[in-house]
Amino acid sequence: MDPKLLGKALGAIASYALSRDVFAVRFICCDARAYDRGWVRPEDLVHHFTLQGRGGTVLQPGVELLNALALRGDFPRGGPVLVITDGFCEEHVTVAMEHAWLLPQGHRLPFVPRGKVFSLSE
Repeated sequence: MDPKLLGKALGAIASYALSRDVFAVRFICCDARAYDRGWVRPEDLVHHFTLQGRGGTVLQPGVELLNALALRGDFPRGGPVLVITDGFCEEHVTVAMEHAWLLPQGHRLPFVPRGKVFSLSE
């Protein structure tokens, strides 16, 4: 995803979290592998957050990392998870936790998603 659209996505997460009094979100960045950025305050997503990776996107390693964190007690076992992608990812992603997808408007996933799909205008 281009940096401007990623900025909008981060702003949407921050706005939603702040409106719901969420004190922190667990942030996993994905490209060819997953990068755990740890717990991040929503307001830091707007002002002080740098993404990691940004190569070709493979999402399943990020989902598996969240599963491992949940087993260790470092993430809620049931989620919720918001997966942000431009849709250019592998042809199958399995997310067992409660989840939703955030894609740029007009983009699609290469599979039928189980979670809700939200779009972000470019």
